[in-house]
Amino acid sequence: MIIYGIKNCDKVRSAVKAAKADGVDVQLHDFRNQGIDESLVKAMLANIDLADLLNKRSTTWKQLDEFQKIEPNVGLLVANPTLIKRPVVYDGQKYRIGY
Repeated sequence: MIIYGIKNCDKVRSAVKAAKADGVDVQLHDFRNQGIDESLVKAMLANIDLADLLNKRSTTWKQLDEFQKIEPNVGLLVANPTLIKRPVVYDGQKYRIGY
């Protein structure tokens, strides 16, 4: 299992801890340290609607201009990975939000 997010995020830390407690072999992919690319975002969007993947409560979202908020896209998420709700979990077959 791969958990995508930011290592300092409480929700991400909780998800990693819960997975390990359940005996799941888990790997953390930290957006800030390991980055994110267009193909990964597109893979996530194959299972998660863009509206559900967007973290509209983030400081980054609040700092965007109105055009960016009207037309969010893959490039915006790649450039600003904190716009992605956390954690995103990949179980080897499917991406989903939350553990």
